[in-house]
Amino acid sequence: MDKPAFHAEIERIVSEHRLDQHPYVRLVHEGKASREQLKGYPIQHYEMTVRDSAPISAVAYLKMYEIDPRTARGSAKGFAEEALGLYSHSAGHTDLLFELWEGGLGLPREQLANSVGSEEARTFNACMYRIIHLKPRFVGAIGLCEEIEVPAYKMIQEGLECHYGISPEHTRFLSVHYEADKEHGAGGHRIIDRFVTGSGREEEFLAEARTMARYFWMGFDSMLAV
Repeated sequence: MDKPAFHAEIERIVSEHRLDQHPYVRLVHEGKASREQLKGYPIQHYEMTVRDSAPISAVAYLKMYEIDPRTARGSAKGFAEEALGLYSHSAGHTDLLFELWEGGLGLPREQLANSVGSEEARTFNACMYRIIHLKPRFVGAIGLCEEIEVPAYKMIQEGLECHYGISPEHTRFLSVHYEADKEHGAGGHRIIDRFVTGSGREEEFLAEARTMARYFWMGFDSMLAV
């Protein structure tokens, strides 16, 4: 597959799965989500990415370091941000989600910590572990999923603050990720061009990226359940 065709397929995956198009995101943005549906975002996101964000980014660094130490620096920065909020000067991203759960929704931390996400959310999480452990050269697919969510963060934050009375201090998970995932998405494209473009594995990568994007979207489908 030539470079223009490969890039066109990547852009198609992103455009078809942009989460600002998802019914859940629009429901929250318009103030039409029920309280049970509001709980769906932190529960499913905790299962998909947040609980394991620090260990996943740490393993990604180690795997990438074996392949290319210079490229691995981006994974090291990702770990520092996910675990500690070092670059956003905020907090670890798990702590930020707990802020939304406890301060924004008024729910006990242990309820989120002990929650069990949907099958789709667990499958997306498994896809990330599979890529990192078995196909680390394809880790840029995770960056694409982060890019897919960027505009949705802003929409959900606006909806929570405007329609549900949740203060900005409790929506930092959304505002921090809105900025951080722009860079993560750009970094994903750089990693794709470094390790996949011209490698002869473009079709294989696209299959993995489509699967991840589809299950990420389906994880948001499960947020609609009441």
